[in-house]
Amino acid sequence: MESSSVNLRVGVGKFFYGEDCLKELPAEILRLGGKPLVIGGPSCIDLISENQAELFANIDSSCVCKHTDGCSKEWARRYVNIAKSNNCTCILGIGGGKCLDLAKCVATFAEMDLICVPTSIATCVASSSVCIMYGADGTPDGAVNMLKEVDVVIADTNIIATAPKRTLAAGILDSIAKFPEVVHNSTIKSYKDTTLEKYICTINGKAIYEFLTGEAKNIYDSQEDKKLLTNFILTNLLHTSVVSGFSYGGNQLALAHGLYDFMRKIYPVESKVIMHGELVAVGVLMQMRYNENTAEELAEIRDLMKYMNMPVSLEAVNFTYSEANVKELKEYLAFKCNLNTQEELDKLSVAIDYIKQ
Repeated sequence: MESSSVNLRVGVGKFFYGEDCLKELPAEILRLGGKPLVIGGPSCIDLISENQAELFANIDSSCVCKHTDGCSKEWARRYVNIAKSNNCTCILGIGGGKCLDLAKCVATFAEMDLICVPTSIATCVASSSVCIMYGADGTPDGAVNMLKEVDVVIADTNIIATAPKRTLAAGILDSIAKFPEVVHNSTIKSYKDTTLEKYICTINGKAIYEFLTGEAKNIYDSQEDKKLLTNFILTNLLHTSVVSGFSYGGNQLALAHGLYDFMRKIYPVESKVIMHGELVAVGVLMQMRYNENTAEELAEIRDLMKYMNMPVSLEAVNFTYSEANVKELKEYLAFKCNLNTQEELDKLSVAIDYIKQ
């Protein structure tokens, strides 16, 4: 008899957020054995080590890996060897999306506990249970599913306030994408209209969408309102990953993230300078046009993106617009998102044309 069980990994073991919560890091490292392998971007590691000078003074330099290459399975295996040869007891990931995904993959391959210290809210990677990996040439190399949830996330408001506005804008649109991807023409009005998982995605995705669209300009203009920034941290780093966790299987139509996948796979060089959330943002416009959102709703998101100096077209993310390239994009999205009927394909064509330039 086929099992109907679902392996659902949502949330983290501990999620610290707020001003000065980085002070929790030494105790959490000690709780997880006391000897971390530190993986992160050079500037991000320097930022955290300056804040936690005493802690880092006691970490052997051979266990501090300032990573400047890609997020690959090959690098993950190298760091597993370093962790084990130094008898490390846990992995400490510091930085943005790719470094944290790499640290998560190392922890998974090594079967070690993991602490993530995000330095921006550009994605929800710090608390998700999937590691998005890339090959040496920058093209996608599948996902590594973690064996368990992330053990600890420490998201310090003061640290994240130092991140560039570009990462803030990218994170806002990446999280905004969850609602249009989940709802896509849905007429769900109560939990009785669908599965509980889909209903949870819809309700939480809507809450994220309303909060972020309502406050995005305020937080983009100034990060001095630490209470508001803290709410963004909670939304982007935890709440969004919960929606992602419940979006497994057929609970969404992810055209927005499908565009991201396409650009990274087909245009790895051209899209390298474009952030994850920026590619997804252009995909959000396409997704909402496919969903047949109103002109006013589309204008609201487009205006918000322009306000935050984000790309709003395929041309702006280095896609070369031609009949052949559009055909390739359409075929990729149709296959990835299981769009088969003529009506679905026609709507996809209109949606792609909407983000031409």
